[in-house]
Amino acid sequence: MHKPLNLSIIKRVADDCRELGIYTDVNILIGLPGETKQDIDDTRSFLKTINANWFRINVAAPLVGSEMFDICFKKNYLKGNYIDSSFKKAIVETEDFSAEYIQEIVYILNLELNFVENSDFRLGNYEMALKGFENAIRAKNDHAIAYYYAAKCYEKLDNSKKAHQYMNTANMIAIEKALWRKYVDMFNIPI
Repeated sequence: MHKPLNLSIIKRVADDCRELGIYTDVNILIGLPGETKQDIDDTRSFLKTINANWFRINVAAPLVGSEMFDICFKKNYLKGNYIDSSFKKAIVETEDFSAEYIQEIVYILNLELNFVENSDFRLGNYEMALKGFENAIRAKNDHAIAYYYAAKCYEKLDNSKKAHQYMNTANMIAIEKALWRKYVDMFNIPI
């Protein structure tokens, strides 16, 4: 809150870091009081133009004693257990969005920015993209979309055996788990 941003500087810093070989990891908070669904859509569009290596999309969590907490408390925006809140579980609900909406949009943004629109993959830096995808697989071994994009990297890196293995795993997970089928369909991923 109250952090002025100059979007052109953000884009330039990310581009300069890429040019210099500096890994960029962007941290984003979604669901602040006063934020609207249009603001979130605008943020989503802007973030797609940033050539960062990875994005960490988190939910806004009001810490007791902070201005954000005071605003949320006064306006009755806090839902659920706000004492143990984290940056992974949405608990802020305003006139413009529900906590469930924020939870879902955060996950969609993660999938979109880190996989579907991954800058390293899009720019042909397949080895770097593969590192991110395989880190995601290590963290969540049933991540169908991570397996799919890792397979595409292996394909581009002329490792057809590994590409085939990962694509088969992506297909199997997408068939077996409705959660992944939902997102595979949402992003029109051909598995």
